[in-house]
Parts: sequence; C-alpha cells; structure tokens
Amino acid sequence: FTYGEASILTQGIFLFVMNTLIMGYHLVLHEPAKESMNEMQTLGTIMMFALLWLLLVCSSLLACQFLRKPFIFYPIMMTFVAAATLAPVTKPLPVIAVFEFIFRDQMRLYIILFYVALVIATVAVVCWQLRNAQHATTSVRKLFHIFMVLVYIPGLLYECAFLYIASGVAMALITIFDLLRILKMPPLGEILEKAFHSFADEKDAGIIAFTPMCLLIGCSLPLWIMPCPCNTNEHGLNVKLLPLLSGILTIGFGDTAASVIGSKYGRHKWRNSSRSIEGTVAFTLYVLLPIIIFNLMEFVQLNALQWLIIIVATLISALVEARTDQIDNLVLPLVFYIIISLC
Repeated sequence: FTYGEASILTQGIFLFVMNTLIMGYHLVLHEPAKESMNEMQTLGTIMMFALLWLLLVCSSLLACQFLRKPFIFYPIMMTFVAAATLAPVTKPLPVIAVFEFIFRDQMRLYIILFYVALVIATVAVVCWQLRNAQHATTSVRKLFHIFMVLVYIPGLLYECAFLYIASGVAMALITIFDLLRILKMPPLGEILEKAFHSFADEKDAGIIAFTPMCLLIGCSLPLWIMPCPCNTNEHGLNVKLLPLLSGILTIGFGDTAASVIGSKYGRHKWRNSSRSIEGTVAFTLYVLLPIIIFNLMEFVQLNALQWLIIIVATLISALVEARTDQIDNLVLPLVFYIIISLC
C-alpha cells in the first residue's frame, strides 16, 4: 500500500467495525428495535454483520496458520455462511428476510437474471483470456469497468435497495475467492492464481488482488457511506443519484476512456507522468456525457450552480487521475463524491 491507500483502508475498517459494534450493542439492549427496522435498516444490518463475521475469519486465518488447511478452512467458511444467514440480528432471520425482500418485487427478479447474465459474461472473458496465454491488455481489463457500469446504473435507477445488499454479497464473495487464491485452496486456488496474474496490473504488487477489490469498493462506496441512499422523490427518482454514481462516472466512464484513448492516441504526456493530456480530455468528456444524458432523460434535474459544481468536480477528478500514484479505483470516486455532494 501507499500511505494514502493504507490510510483510507485503515480508517474505513475502523469506522466499519465501530459502527457495527455500536449497532450490535443497540440491538442487544433494545430487542424491539429489530421489529421496528425499515427495509434499508434491515438490509444494512444483515450486510454489516455478515462482513464483520468475514473480517473475523480473515483475521483468524492471518493469525493462525494451522487454520489454512483445506479440511479446516472449508468448515470455517461453512460456519461463516451459517453465521451470516442465521444469526438473530434481524426479525425474521437474515436468510428469510433477504428471500422475502427478493421475491416481493418482480423487477428484482429481472435484475437478478440480468446480473446472472453479466456473471456468465465475466467468466467467459476470464476463460477466453486464460486460453489466450497472454497478459491482459488495458482494453481487456477495462471490460470489467463496463460490466460494473451495467451492474450499477440499472441498480441505482430501479432497485437501489437490492443493489445495496448485492454489493455486500459481492464484497464477501470477492474476499472469499481471494482467500482461496492466496491459500491455494483446491479446487479453485490454482485457476484463480492464473487469472490474477493474467489480469494484474502494475498496482497489484502484493499478494492481495487489490485493484479488482478497489473497483468494487470504489463503485459501492457512495452507496455505503451516504445516509439513506435509496430515498426517492414523488416521481420515484433517487434524490441523490449523482453522488451515488460517483464511482461509475469516474471509474466506469472516465477512467476507462482515459486508459483506452490515452493508450491508443495519447501523444502529449503530462510532465513527469505516463498519463496523456488526450486521456485527461477523454476522462472529462466521458464523465460529463452520461450526466447530460441523465439530465435529458430527467433522471436528474440540474440548475446552473449544480452544473458548475459538476464541471469543477469533473476537472479536479480528471487532474487527480492524471497525476496520482494511488489506485484510481479507490481515490477517484472519493474525490468526485466529496465535491459532487455539494449539489
């Protein structure tokens, strides 16, 4: 980690643990609070406690090497699944609450089918790259950014609450897969290791697959840290859509355009940097373009002052992308979110 990455990660973990423990203390002292939770509070409680159990599993594996044997590791993971789904932190139990939530709305079932199709497409891309026996190019790696755009935009527009719980599940799964890879657990350990080396970039210097993990964190961070992220107005539109799209706009659109266009057409480099001015211009244009489309489609309604803030946020994020040595997937959404929240 760089100092900046380590600072963000440490503060994030500390705040997450403290918030979860405070929530647990409140639930123990006030048992009726479980019954008075609204939908988002229930989903948030389930997700936070599930990730807390997973953090405890990771800490235990780090501290105790004898737990890293397959015949011990898999029972530990089964215990984690049981704790995440059956711990009495909500009423009804988390597994029942989630199933009731999913099957309550037909649109959620359509979204799930769409997400399953994206998972199949992702696996197909990984298998194709492994058969290629070559290191993935920048353009191939950016396909995952496009997949994230396809996940988060429909989710934020139509099923914000489901996307919220799904992002927590995705975070747990990517952590478990990385554990399988790092510990070389059969049968998937070696396959995941080959995929990691095929797609790793210059920032994946350690043993952790930090870049893809930060891609998920960066896209989900606004959804996780914003109070009441799924509030809607009288037209059913999310009142904080643009801040919630901070990760998608900067990573899915801006960073993808900057990398692809900069690598192909970048001729003029920033001083003491490998990034190109052409890439920075592409970043700016491709962040503003979807915002213009959302405004024309009336998903957002922006006045002159809000447009000024958006332009300033975009320009600052573009310059950060051009100059930073931190992981883009983690830094850019945070910078854009802080400024755009002034709207």
